[in-house]
Amino acid sequence: MRFDIREDLSALKAKLQADIDRGAGEIRLLFITDAPGQDMIYQEKRREAEALQANPDLPSEQTPHLTAEAAAFGMTRAEKAAEILNQAVAWTNISALIETRRLSAKAAVQAATSAIDARAAAVVDWSDVLAAAA
Repeated sequence: MRFDIREDLSALKAKLQADIDRGAGEIRLLFITDAPGQDMIYQEKRREAEALQANPDLPSEQTPHLTAEAAAFGMTRAEKAAEILNQAVAWTNISALIETRRLSAKAAVQAATSAIDARAAAVVDWSDVLAAAA
């Protein structure tokens, strides 16, 4: 009986890389929502906040999401815009960290020459990201 170790290692790597992707997705959900279309709304709010920051005299009709949210929370549009932009910066930083870890782990799994090394490479330390989410 002949065993093709490379084929088994290849399948293991594919499974481990899929697991890494799933894990990164679960970590992202600690910071964002996966409601359909919500990411488009967040992007629009960010666009409106950037536009208002560039032109504080922008009519409220040109910032409908921002205007509605500011009113709902008893804030000015400028205050809400600053809050949205601060959240966007924080998300960009944490998102880049998650993506770097995800891609690094997948590359390490791909470079592994044994099943033991592949499994070890697939372990991602998310402890600091989890702490940031708390």
